[in-house]
Amino acid sequence: MMDLARFIQIYIVQGLFALFFLYMPYKIIKRGKKRLNLYLSSFYLSWGIAGIINMIYANIFNKTIVYIMHFITYYLSCLSMGFLLIFILILKSDKQITQRIQFFILIIYGFMLLGLLLIPDGIIINESTNWKPNWNIAFAVYAIIVCSSIAIIPITYLSISIYGKFESEYLKKKWEYLFIGIFGYFFLFYGTTFSNALHNDLFRFVWSLISLPCLISLYLIYHGLGRQLE
Repeated sequence: MMDLARFIQIYIVQGLFALFFLYMPYKIIKRGKKRLNLYLSSFYLSWGIAGIINMIYANIFNKTIVYIMHFITYYLSCLSMGFLLIFILILKSDKQITQRIQFFILIIYGFMLLGLLLIPDGIIINESTNWKPNWNIAFAVYAIIVCSSIAIIPITYLSISIYGKFESEYLKKKWEYLFIGIFGYFFLFYGTTFSNALHNDLFRFVWSLISLPCLISLYLIYHGLGRQLE
């Protein structure tokens, strides 16, 4: 039987996230289908699909199916950072970041994330874990290294670099909203990774509550710049 912490985490916290992330691509694409819009909407859509898959497998009790669906959930949530990276890169220098470079970055990042499958016993999720995902340290460390080096650190550096070039107070204010949203997103990634690696039910429950405000901060990525895309 699903405990209260897991119910809150999956069907309330992550359920709200999923609905929000599925709504945002529709809102963004309505404003136009240029590359910036497509990458920003893909960022939200990846998270939205991941959230829906997570809600589905929470009540499936076949270890093979659950393992696959859990991995896809985490893979998509990590891959979303690649779309956000391309979004920021285009904002910084549209002419230098060609479509070929964009696809190359996404392909390399995607293959690096698939390396998670090669870690022995990286994910254990079955009746022995009460159908909660337990990751070993190697899996968590690899995920943090890949996501941090390829996406999180470059996104942070590029965002700060762009912000430093602004003279307009209005643009600086908009970019500050983006900062809050991005760092809330990174906080969510690291917290979820640690939660699955620690195997501690109390931490899982506390994290499920702490992560809820990130829903507001992630909207600020769109509020900061997405609303300006025409």
